[in-house]
Amino acid sequence: MITTRGHKLILAWIIAILFSFLSPLSPTKWFPGLAIILLGCIFLYKTLAPSIPLAFVILGTLAMLGIMPLYVLSAALLIVASGEILFYYSGEKPISYALYFIAALFFCFVLMFYTGYYTGLTAVMGVTVALLLRSILGGSKQAYMLELLGAAMAMLLIDDLNMLIDLQLLAYAMVISFGFAYFAYRFKTADMSGLFAAALIGIVLIVFADVRWFLIMLLFFVLAMFATKYKIEYKRSIRVEEEKGGIRGYVNMFSNGLAPTIAAICYGVYPHPIFIAAFLGGVATAAADTNAGEIGVCGGAPYLITNLKKVPHGTNGGVTWLGEAAGLLTATVIGAGAVLLGVADLPLFIATICGGFIGTNLDSLFGQIFENKGYIKNAGTNFLATTCGCIIGAGIWLALTMPL
Repeated sequence: MITTRGHKLILAWIIAILFSFLSPLSPTKWFPGLAIILLGCIFLYKTLAPSIPLAFVILGTLAMLGIMPLYVLSAALLIVASGEILFYYSGEKPISYALYFIAALFFCFVLMFYTGYYTGLTAVMGVTVALLLRSILGGSKQAYMLELLGAAMAMLLIDDLNMLIDLQLLAYAMVISFGFAYFAYRFKTADMSGLFAAALIGIVLIVFADVRWFLIMLLFFVLAMFATKYKIEYKRSIRVEEEKGGIRGYVNMFSNGLAPTIAAICYGVYPHPIFIAAFLGGVATAAADTNAGEIGVCGGAPYLITNLKKVPHGTNGGVTWLGEAAGLLTATVIGAGAVLLGVADLPLFIATICGGFIGTNLDSLFGQIFENKGYIKNAGTNFLATTCGCIIGAGIWLALTMPL
């Protein structure tokens, strides 16, 4: 039996289909945007969620102004409408995410070939972002609006970069990234939101840079997984083990991976070695910080980084000699991996080690100065540290390669 919500989802899907395939026939470019705004006004009191009309008005206005291509607007509507209807009727199970992905991507590619607007990367990024938001928000009242806006804005960003990506390369990136993310989910090192966040980062790294950059990021996750399991029973006994048994969500993925991923995007747009240095410095910081914390806690009483006084285990800003050694060794492993993969030369190797080691100590410093006082949370500390690691890595590389 079709419920009231089911009726609304079917109606939304039909409207999305009609709009997507009829709007290209419009005699004027601004009319489809106006139609979406009017549709939002009509749905103001009869809608799937109170926030949907707002999303329609925002997207419709961007389309009318010529900022948002018609394909992006239509694809965003198809992603959410087709994905949500399958998600609903499949019972909102883990398999529902796969059905959402397949259906949404199918309609995006059908629309792409129908309109002649060939931009496969735009579609893949839109669907992945929508699923990421769905995994985070669940069935909240704002889920539909944020999925719609998130998918549209992600596609708009990628579309504006105007990068021509071969479909074979895109398929290659999807298989590798989602394959790794799926196994991370199956082995309980990532939750559902972490799965899509990891896949998103992986696709960006492979498409904008190189699969070797993805392997370097993968090396970080492998090292982090082993460090988390290192002397886990002892860490449990002193109550400093990783939350949720080391299962990482989107917050952890982005706080550690966002800054290096931005460096990879910059490299894709403007291929310069300084962005390699920034990427490696950021990844080395994330890896060194994780291992320094997970291994260092087993090295006796920590000392506060600001005054070297002994503090209890688990104190933000606490460091140990074992943790410092683990951090330095981990940054060296990341740099060595980059060299073996042919991504880094000697100056980049040195920049990676320096960026990672300094960055992980800055993480401890930020934890003491900002996190302990409640200004930011752990995710904010990690993001600041990895960003600094990127900057330091780039700066060290410049200093080493600058002509005398």
